[in-house]
This record gives sequence, structure tokens and C-alpha cells, in this order.
Amino acid sequence: MQHDLFAPLWLQYKIQNMTSFKMKIQKKIYLRLPVCVSLLSLLLSGVEAAQKTNSDKIPDRIILNLTTQPSTSIAVTWRTIVETINPSAQISETSEWIEFTSSAKHFQANKERLVLDNGKSVYQYSVIFNGLQPNTKYCYRVGGDSIWSEWNQFGTAENKTAPFAFLYFGDAQHGLKTFYPRIAREANRKHPEAKFWLFSGDLIDRPQYDSLWYEFFYASNFIHSYVPSVMVPGNHEYGKEDSSGEKISSEMLIDSWKPHFTLPENGIMGLEETSYSFVYQGVRFVMLNGNEKLQEQAKWLDSVLSKKSEQWVIATVHQPLYSMSKTRDQRKTRDAFLEVFDKYSIDLVLQGHDHVYARSATLVNGAKVNATAKGTVYVTSNSGSDSYRINPLYSNLMDKFGTDVQLYQVVSINGRKLSFSAYTATGAVYDTFELIK
Repeated sequence: MQHDLFAPLWLQYKIQNMTSFKMKIQKKIYLRLPVCVSLLSLLLSGVEAAQKTNSDKIPDRIILNLTTQPSTSIAVTWRTIVETINPSAQISETSEWIEFTSSAKHFQANKERLVLDNGKSVYQYSVIFNGLQPNTKYCYRVGGDSIWSEWNQFGTAENKTAPFAFLYFGDAQHGLKTFYPRIAREANRKHPEAKFWLFSGDLIDRPQYDSLWYEFFYASNFIHSYVPSVMVPGNHEYGKEDSSGEKISSEMLIDSWKPHFTLPENGIMGLEETSYSFVYQGVRFVMLNGNEKLQEQAKWLDSVLSKKSEQWVIATVHQPLYSMSKTRDQRKTRDAFLEVFDKYSIDLVLQGHDHVYARSATLVNGAKVNATAKGTVYVTSNSGSDSYRINPLYSNLMDKFGTDVQLYQVVSINGRKLSFSAYTATGAVYDTFELIK
């Protein structure tokens, strides 16, 4: 406002006083503005810090694993960035509405601190839900300290011989965030009836790096929280590297294997959660660690199968008995297990390692037999984005083989019939066969 020279003196005086008062107010505001901004910044940073702390306490990498009693129990594992002081899990039979939460049972969780490759620590937790009812759908959540995951649903197995299907994946390992996800998600979309997923090793290429574990769980996202898994370690789950990436030991299971999974411990001493056995609805599964103590595992396997009463037996080992890639010939694996496989006529052996697809005829002692005769079918598959050239060393034993293809497999058992189908990422059938008892 400008002064009017022709205005009365009393009005000019009033205008001057008003201008002076306005300047004083503005000066006070300007002087206090940095304080206000600082307080606001402090408040916002506090909110952001609280939000980050809470997000670091939210459970992630939630995964269900089968136990030795899949009709009455199941295992769940998860992690947080910031330690949960009172970690636990809750479970209840599910219902049409949300009233199931009022009857949820609490299970105290086991806690383990895991040091990552960058020197930082995270916290892994596990619970085994026992005392469940067979063939029943449950809801559960994990967490603690008032911060919980979402409620997830799963179903227990039947406690008798009954038809079911499961999915089998060869080496995910390469392209975990780029190419493997389409296989995992297509498999889940096309075959929601699968009771569990089975991995034959080399889930990750260099598992000492937490970023690759993140990619593995990213690929399957929330699927692992409601579809149980079982797995064996491959050679890439073994060995530690120095800062340059050079392997300094190839005889040690990577530290991050056991914290990420809660698998059965009923194999030989020293190979807990890497070599084990379980029965699912009348089918015996034997999961073998192809990296160490092979002869000891063979003796254990002989003992397990000598007492079996199941009609079907399916084995998993990472390293194939009849290799079909590069110049490989896994004689150690074959020398250790072939005699036991033949002795008990194991029906199906699921393998990885070779980054190709190969499915044998029915074999006994390395030779083809009639498809209706007792014997074993060996399958090698690859779900990742790295493929190897075909090695023709054992091509005469194979009924189907190929490379440069990403695959997942559906195995269905119904009474005296086992059906096997391999699918490409586009959903096309790549191979199929049946075994009849």
C-alpha cells in the first residue's frame, strides 16, 4: 500500500503504524520459520523411521514345508529384518467367515540370527504345527510383537492312500527374477490341484548372496505360503566363495539353506534337512543329498525301503545317474545308489544338474527292460534359463531328450497308475508317459 500525500495526517499516521506492525509480524514469522521447518522435518523423519521399523518387522519369505506326517502336521518358515522379540504363529481350522480367528492356537517360534553376505543380520523363524486333522483346510499367520502376516490357507493330506498330484522342478538357478517366474506362475495357474512342489536342487546359483534368495522367493511370491514344498540341495547349495567369487570350499552346505527351510530330519546324522523320507497319501518319497556321504545314504536308503509297505516309491537326487549334458558322467551317484534302486525297483527318480530334459526308458542295471517289467524311469529337467548341449553318452537309454527349453512337470498317482507330463512355459505338452503297476 502506498501513502497518499493528500490524505489527512491522522490517516497517514494510522497507515504508518499498520505497516510497521505488519513488518514486525513478518519478521517474527521469518525468524521462527526455520524452527517450524525443523520441527516438521523431525516429525516426518520420525514417522518415516517408525514406518521403516514396522516394515522391517513384517514377515516375508514365508514358506510351507512338508513334514514326515503331512496329514497331521506342517512346517512354516519366515524372516524379518528387525528382530521379533516374541515370534509365534497362529493357526485355526478355516471357515466361511472370519470368526476362525477367535479359536486360533498359538505356537511359539524358533528363532535364528543369520548374517548376510553384506555383514548385516536378519532373523529367521520356524514353527511346526502339530496335532492337525487329516484332509482339513487351515488358516494361519506368522509374526509377533503385534505385527503379523496375512492369514494364509492350506490343506493337510489324507491319512490313507488316495489320488494326488505334485509339481516337479529342475534347476531354477538362472534367470530367477527374469525367466523362472513365468514357469513357476504358469505351473501354479494351470495346476492348482498340486498338493506340493518338489525341487531337485540348485534353486539358486550362488546362494551365499541374499539378493538371489530374494529373487527365488520373488519368483514364486505368495505361492510358497499356501503350497508346501520339499527340496534337496544341489552342488550350488554347497561351497563357499571368497570376495572375488572364487570357491574356497565345495564340501560345506551353504549357511542359508537350513534357516530358509524347515525340512524333515529323519535321514542320517549330519545330513538333517537335506536327506530324508516321508509318505504322502500312500506314496513313499526319498530325498537324497547327492553332494556328500553317498555310501552312508545308500545304506540308510536300503534300511528305509526294506520296511516299506507303499506301492509307489519316488526318489529325488540332484546329480543324475545317467548324465545327458556336456561331458558329464556322474559315476559316484550311480555307484552309490543304482544297486539299491534296482533292488527295490524304485519307480521314478527325479533329477536336475544337467540343464537339459532327459527321460529314460524303464531301466534295470543300466539296460532297457520291457515297460511292463519292474524297473526305474529316470528323469532330468530344467526350469531355469541356462541350458547345456546334449551329451549322447546315454542317449540309447533315453526315450525323450532335448535342450533349450524351460519346463515344469506334473506327476499324478491314482491307484495302480502313475501319470507324468512335462510342460513348456507356454503350456504345451513336451513329454508324457504312464507307469502301471
